[in-house]
Amino acid sequence: MKKTYRCLAVFLCIAAVILSSCGTGGSTPGGNAGSEAVSEKSEAPAAAAVDFEYTADADGRLTLTAYTGTEADPVIPAEIDGQPVVSIGNGCFTGLLCIRKIHIPEGIESIGDYAFECCSALEKVYFPESLKSIGTGAFSGCSHLTLADMQDGITSIGTGAFLYCTSLVNLELPADLEALGSFAFAGCESIARVNFRGDALTAIPDRLFCGCAGMMYCNLPEKLASVGKRAFAGCEELRKLWFFEPLEKVSEYAFEECVSLKNLNFPVEYMEKGTFTRCQALSYFSCDESTVRIGEMAFSGSGIKDVSVAAGTRDIAEGAFGNSFVKSVSVPEENEYYEVKNGSLYADGGKTLLAYFPEDPYAEEEQTEFTVPDGVEVIAAYAFSNSPLEVIRLPQSLKEIHAYAFSNTRITGLDIPENTVLDPDALKQTALDEESSDPGQAASEEMPRPDFIGSAAPDKSLFHEEDYRDYLEISNDEFEAWSEKYLDYNRQYGIIDREYMPYIMMYKGETITHYVAMTAVQNHDPDMWDRAAGKFGDDFEEMYLMMNHGLFTELRRGKMCDSLVLYSGLYDSQVCAAAGTETLPTTEQLVRAIGSTFTDPVMISTTTDKEVAAGFGDTLFIIYASKEAMESLGAVAIDSLIGTMEKEILMCAYAQYRILDVGTMEITPSDGSSPLYRNYIKVELLGPGRTE
Repeated sequence: MKKTYRCLAVFLCIAAVILSSCGTGGSTPGGNAGSEAVSEKSEAPAAAAVDFEYTADADGRLTLTAYTGTEADPVIPAEIDGQPVVSIGNGCFTGLLCIRKIHIPEGIESIGDYAFECCSALEKVYFPESLKSIGTGAFSGCSHLTLADMQDGITSIGTGAFLYCTSLVNLELPADLEALGSFAFAGCESIARVNFRGDALTAIPDRLFCGCAGMMYCNLPEKLASVGKRAFAGCEELRKLWFFEPLEKVSEYAFEECVSLKNLNFPVEYMEKGTFTRCQALSYFSCDESTVRIGEMAFSGSGIKDVSVAAGTRDIAEGAFGNSFVKSVSVPEENEYYEVKNGSLYADGGKTLLAYFPEDPYAEEEQTEFTVPDGVEVIAAYAFSNSPLEVIRLPQSLKEIHAYAFSNTRITGLDIPENTVLDPDALKQTALDEESSDPGQAASEEMPRPDFIGSAAPDKSLFHEEDYRDYLEISNDEFEAWSEKYLDYNRQYGIIDREYMPYIMMYKGETITHYVAMTAVQNHDPDMWDRAAGKFGDDFEEMYLMMNHGLFTELRRGKMCDSLVLYSGLYDSQVCAAAGTETLPTTEQLVRAIGSTFTDPVMISTTTDKEVAAGFGDTLFIIYASKEAMESLGAVAIDSLIGTMEKEILMCAYAQYRILDVGTMEITPSDGSSPLYRNYIKVELLGPGRTE
């Protein structure tokens, strides 16, 4: 059975998710669900204790756990029955679309994890001076949030706290802030200005501003000691960045794709892999006197043409200049570790050619031939990467050639001395690599006509047509009309509006990049992981798990107007789960599994059209899904919202299924071409098999 990529797995950690129809009133975004009886200043209206559920600790201090009202500007109580409210608990307002404005009263000290996640209509939040902490994902996916008025008393902001708050413009961070979680403001594409009001923060965490494409100004704390992985990656409008104190470490790809960055005060001790990847506006880089290390691919794809190494630099990684357009490097005489001879950079007293550069980098004619000097024993990784050389002569002293040493050069021949040890990837990305040619994708083999069509277990089959006669099968031609019915049905609940579903829009709107990343994280699929890591870097897993958390919240909003027959391709792991085997089961094993149930930890992407599903594998998952089961699990007719041709209905992970039948089927294509034959497993969706 072929593995297909129609499915997503998800890791879910939600104790309770509140549907978007705020209590029972179902107020819609932009409607008159509640009055705005307060001024734009952060003075809260009179407190009330209605419409909240809460718990109390041993000291009688209260935590709000759920909001059941319908107000656009709900009044959060500072106390209930004389007991102080000190916390807004985990998931208290999660997914509510009626909320437009929040005033958090004095006395509240913490906002819990995912407290306002996917409150997509929320526009303004006013924080009290008593607040100390904002939890993980607290405001993630609040795509209409324009004002987050944070007071100086806040000391910690959690992981992904404001992830994809795409309407935030100005960000004033508290003076007392000591701890920031990874990607706390990632994907906030409209942020133009960031100001750290204090100097208590000493570390910029991983991906803090990743994807903040509109950021033009960032005033950093003076006592910073480190910058995390991809902390500023994708800040396309950032032109200037100033670090006041020497940094101990700048982690991998810290400024990746900061394409407008021109001015950078950058005293750093350890500069790791890919620091300036695709920083196209930078033209020159000089190591600070404190710079000890320059990491691999530090200048990859950047505009930097000239690099000045410091006297104390003693660790230039192999491949530091790989895939770069650096034309020259200079090393002071007092540097004991490196030297420049005839333009090129050498280490180990001249025994290692670390990076080739032309003797005259700005000559009218490019140098196309180069002779490696006698005495050189090692050609380092990426040593000749991207050079215009066509002929390279190697000395008899040579002992080792490392990975990608000649990548993206024009050489067509190489006389390698006998007994020279080649890394397995030494000739990769050259015309000399026997495996470099792309044979193209082999044509898929259609499943031949099977010996029989129908159930493989007629006496054991639990599928009876009369039991499922009310389940609709919707073809491509019929999907548009059904979609209108679906949207109308959901509008009655004030639930479906694409503008207020940022994670669903990301999932579908960036089908290739986002879908690949989601699948790689959730299914740990090695093929997709490589593709996703190439786009997002190999540290993207945690961020995508959090995005799936938000996607799950949005899926819980959908209401199904009909019971449906759905189709999907299958992962091998799903077939094994259905049969209860560790390896791909035989037909006999699948037949024996009829009548049993299994819970699938995959967020499954289905279609209403069997012909569409048949293009994604040789085994179809045929799901008889009642609207009640889909709603209890969480499902959205995603293509009704977005209007593409795949006719896709996305269903939450951890669905429980009962196996009804196993067999083969014939599908007649709508274009009149030859019939398609597919194995199938028929199941009945029972609902959520687990909730966390």
